[in-house]
Amino acid sequence: MLISRFDTDVRKSRFAWWRMLTWILLLAAAFGSVQYIRHAQAVWDALQKVSPAGGDSQQIIAGLHALLGWDIGYLIGAFVVVVACAGCILRQAWARSVLRMVALLLCVWVAYGGVMLWHQWQSVDPASVQEGQQLMADFGRVLRINLILRAISVPLLLWLAWQLGQPAVRLQFRPRPG
Repeated sequence: MLISRFDTDVRKSRFAWWRMLTWILLLAAAFGSVQYIRHAQAVWDALQKVSPAGGDSQQIIAGLHALLGWDIGYLIGAFVVVVACAGCILRQAWARSVLRMVALLLCVWVAYGGVMLWHQWQSVDPASVQEGQQLMADFGRVLRINLILRAISVPLLLWLAWQLGQPAVRLQFRPRPG
């Protein structure tokens, strides 16, 4: 077996947090992909059950198509994240710049989603919810957890993008074959 100098240098490298974060991002994207596929299947099943003859059915069909479009868009995005993370884990030079861009885009998307979620929460009138206070408490807890995870994710994604641009990290990637 032939061992290059690059392979021995890689084996000597110490633990790097950016690699750990890349693995976590890969696993989260893979988990998200499974969720998007399951939701898309449920939407597809619901779409098959709607009869196009009804008066409101065109609106229902249009809404289900929109949901299906979002699921497919999210699935494509999750696939890009998985491929970029896998390329970085394998230390492919092309993947470093791709994952930097993906991390920055995800950072913006996560922050925007958090702001929109917060505004939606502020617009909910607790007195208008007829299901009761327990539902509001459960929803509030889920919302707070979601916002906390988003607040943690934004700086971590920014840090990952910054780390992938550092010269010491850049040297750990295999150069493109020329």
